[in-house]
Amino acid sequence: MYLALFFALATFATANAAYVPGKAFDRFLTIWLENQDFAKASKNAQMEGLIKQGVLLTNYYAHTHPSQPNYIASVGGDYFGMNHDGYMTIPENVSTVVDLFETKGIEWKGYFEGVPGPGYMGEGSTRPDGNGFGYVRKHNPFISYDSINMNGSRLGQLQSLMSFQRDVAANTVPQYAHISPDMLNDGHDTSLEFAANWTDSFLAPLLNNEEVMKNTLILLTYDESETYPIPNKIVSLLLGNAIPPEKKGTTDNTFYTHYSILSTLQNNWDLPCLGRYDVGANVFDVAAAKTGYRNHPPPNVAAVNNSLSYPGYLNDNPAHRKPIPPPNLRLVGAGGVGVDEGIFAVWSSLAGELTPYDGSGRVDDGGTSLTLGNTPIYKAQAPAPAVTVMEGPTEPTGAVTTAKRSRGSKAQVIDGTWMAFLFGLYGVLMFVSY
Repeated sequence: MYLALFFALATFATANAAYVPGKAFDRFLTIWLENQDFAKASKNAQMEGLIKQGVLLTNYYAHTHPSQPNYIASVGGDYFGMNHDGYMTIPENVSTVVDLFETKGIEWKGYFEGVPGPGYMGEGSTRPDGNGFGYVRKHNPFISYDSINMNGSRLGQLQSLMSFQRDVAANTVPQYAHISPDMLNDGHDTSLEFAANWTDSFLAPLLNNEEVMKNTLILLTYDESETYPIPNKIVSLLLGNAIPPEKKGTTDNTFYTHYSILSTLQNNWDLPCLGRYDVGANVFDVAAAKTGYRNHPPPNVAAVNNSLSYPGYLNDNPAHRKPIPPPNLRLVGAGGVGVDEGIFAVWSSLAGELTPYDGSGRVDDGGTSLTLGNTPIYKAQAPAPAVTVMEGPTEPTGAVTTAKRSRGSKAQVIDGTWMAFLFGLYGVLMFVSY
C-alpha cells in the first residue's frame, strides 16, 4: 500500500513538472539493445520493417568494448578510459545530462526492465526463472554517477519498465527517457532475432499512440558491435512523429557516436554543455535541419575504430590509469551555450589545467590490438576550432543568461523539494509499518 502511495504522489509531482517545447522535438526516448554488428542487424526482417518507418543512421559508431563504457559515455560525455563491466562509481564532481536538464526544468527518467525498485543500486537482479541476471547495473547509464546515486530525488527517477507502461497509460511519459530491456529482451543472453521480436512488439503500440508520439523522437540503438576486431559500427534508427513524413524510410550517412545524443539534446533545448566530448559531436540531422546547426566529419574520421579503450580514471589496468580530466570551460556546445554554471563553479579552479576536450569532434579511442589508435591529446583549455556553426544568437563561452539561471534554479528547487518530501514520507511509512 505504501509503495502504491509513493508512486501516486510521484505521479502527481510528475504531472506538475514543467513542459519545455523543443525546436525540433518535444520528447526524446532512447532504447538500447545489445552487441550486434551493423551488417547483420540492418538485415534483420523486423529491423527492416522499422527502418521503413524512420531514418537509418548508417555511420553511427559505439565508443569501445565492452558494454558499460558506452552507456556511461551517453550521459556524461566521456567513459574515462573504462574497459570493463565491473562495479564502479564516478565522483560527484562529474556532471551528466541530468544537470543540463535541470537548468530548464526538463523532466527525465530511466526505465529498466527487471529492476527491483526505484533507485536500486545493486549489481543486478535475478530473472524470475532464477537463470541469470534480468536487470544489470552495467546497462544503467545513470546509477554509477555519484551526482545521481547520492541524490534521492534523482535516484527516484530510475524506475522499472512497468513504470513506463503506467506512464504511457497516464500520458505522463517525461520529455527524456532512457529505456533498457532486460538481458533476454536486449539480446545479450539470447539472439538478434529474439531482441528484434521484443523490440517490434514494444514499439508497435507506442508508435501508434498519438498522445505519446506528439512531436516525439525515438532513438533505437545498440550499445556496441559484436565482432571486436572490426570497427565498432552499429545500427541506430530514428523513429517517431518528430520525423518529417518525407524523411521516413531514408538513410543518413552523417558520422555519429553516442555523444551525438548529448549534442542533439543540447541543440534542441538550448541547453548548456558538459565541456567534454559532447561538444563537437554531430547533431542528428533531423534536428540540425530544423535548427540550422551545421555538422562536420571528425578530423580523424578515416582512423576511427573504437574497439579498445584509451587510458583513464576507470581503466582496470593500473598502468593505464589517469586522473579525471577537467572539462574545457571555454567550450560552447550545440545549444549555443557555454558550460553549465554548476560545472563551471566546481571546476573553475582548474581552468588552467590541460584537457583532452577541444570541441573539434575528434574521436578518441584506444585503437586495436595491432595499432595505437587515437589516444586523447591534452591541450590548454580554449574555444573550439571554427568547424561548427550555429545559426542564430549564441552566448559568451562559460556563460548562462540570467533568465536561464532563474528558470533552471526554480525548476530544480521545486523538483528537489517534491522528491525529498516523497522519499521522506515513504521512509516514515516504511518505518511505521516495520
